[in-house]
Amino acid sequence: MEFTLDAYAARSCPVKTHHAFHPGMVRSDEPINIPRLPGAAEFSAAAIERLKAGAAQVVDLRIPETPGSEAEEKACLAAMDAGADVIIGGLLPRDWAGHRQGRPELLVRDPAGGYIPGTIKFQRVVDARKDDQPFSYSTLDDLTVRRTGTGWRYRWHWRWANAVQLAHLWRLLESLGRAAAGGPQGLVVGNEVNCGEGPLAVWLDLTEACVPAPAALAGSSDGPRSVSALERYDAEFADRVGLAEAAAASTAGDPPLLAPVVNHECGYCAWWTVCRPQLDDDDLSLRISKSPLDAHEITVLRSSGIVTVRDLAAADLDALLPDYLPRVQHRFGAEDRIRLAQRRSRLLHHGRQLDRLTTGPIELPKADLEIDIDIETSREDRVYLWGFWVDSGDQEPYYRSFAGFEDLDEEQEQALARSAMSWLRELVDGRASLVFHYSDYELIRLQRLTRPGDDVLEWANGYAKDHFIDLFALVRTHFFGANGLGLKVVASAGAGFHWRDDDPGGLNSMIWFDEAVHGADPTAREQAKQRVLDYNEDDVRATWALRGWLRQQH
Repeated sequence: MEFTLDAYAARSCPVKTHHAFHPGMVRSDEPINIPRLPGAAEFSAAAIERLKAGAAQVVDLRIPETPGSEAEEKACLAAMDAGADVIIGGLLPRDWAGHRQGRPELLVRDPAGGYIPGTIKFQRVVDARKDDQPFSYSTLDDLTVRRTGTGWRYRWHWRWANAVQLAHLWRLLESLGRAAAGGPQGLVVGNEVNCGEGPLAVWLDLTEACVPAPAALAGSSDGPRSVSALERYDAEFADRVGLAEAAAASTAGDPPLLAPVVNHECGYCAWWTVCRPQLDDDDLSLRISKSPLDAHEITVLRSSGIVTVRDLAAADLDALLPDYLPRVQHRFGAEDRIRLAQRRSRLLHHGRQLDRLTTGPIELPKADLEIDIDIETSREDRVYLWGFWVDSGDQEPYYRSFAGFEDLDEEQEQALARSAMSWLRELVDGRASLVFHYSDYELIRLQRLTRPGDDVLEWANGYAKDHFIDLFALVRTHFFGANGLGLKVVASAGAGFHWRDDDPGGLNSMIWFDEAVHGADPTAREQAKQRVLDYNEDDVRATWALRGWLRQQH
């Protein structure tokens, strides 16, 4: 049977592969709204332009002179044969025997011969570290020049799936005899700015054992906890190939060979309309969204007859664990995870979102003048809006905002912060006051924006040490949440507060900001601006309502 799978198959949900080959699965024709992080496309475009303007010889094959797979494959091979330093968007010939296909975003020539696959990601891909272990990277000005430094490391714990994707492309290059002579490698361009050199391309050793082992390898007492990207890829890809072959051998009337498990991909998957009817409305993977059990954990529970929230809520875990734990050794803290899931299940089963952990009144500082604060940031990570809800006790509470609906640079961002903090300083001068926020985000941004000699922001940081109160820290001490303890969960379930917008959220506010600043239609721009302001006002009103509710607890 001839077929190929792309570079995402091994890192993606296996049910998608199964459904694509099972003759009884019919995908919906409805268009799929794939979420795009604001700024992702712009970042990729800017990274490519910087690559093309650099010292390396770059061949850009994203817009082929002669469209069509065979012509595009020939163009990619020709660029390799010509010794191009960097190839962008080249289509590699298919490996029919190995069932692989791929179009790497980047191919970088190895000085020793052959090519290394690369990808561009709008995400943080490195973490700071204090040891002196070497860190291999290149700048976008010339990917062929490798540099070595210290103080940084690739974020293997969070971004290992990128390496699995690159492993697929490495195997494809290997099958074509085009893989780098220097051994299995890949590179990831991330969006952070490090070492004062702008976005970096981080070099990865695909044989380094830094990737969580798949359940099939780690599910025994002597199984490895970590494997290399190539090992993880080989195991996962073999599983997908086997699924494709087995599904293709089914008839249209045969039941699915694999039951769906809800995961983060479902929200933008073309197969969701096929999977959803197969799930009980009370299915564990469908209902528990905070710290969810993974697909293998869910599958093991299902084999023990625990399918729904109701089932887990009623289960005797002490009786279940001796059989369950040996089968989920791929996860650290597996017992804690299942106990936490049961706790959430019991709340959800009884229709509750919050569980009180303490008894008695909740001690919450009080002042004559109480202010709630919340900020909004753009996709460039600049604070463009400072919002306040002011309750002085002697008049109706009111909303005050300081906003810059434009593409702010560093100086403008700091000027906006100074305006907001100057107003705050004047407001609280000589009065007993407190400022409430939810999590430490506002404090961190204040500290980040402060420069030596800036008396206004230095005052704000000093004032914040004694007068800012983090309601999230207080809530976390006193409550457990079935769906976490985010402000929208707690303010809604506890205080009964409701946002005016049907789809409130920080990511959406970035999209609205973009529309307010760059929208083509003036009316649409004004509507988007007001939507952001209303959302921000609701956030500060929510902490005000939450505070009132907390003070009523006994």
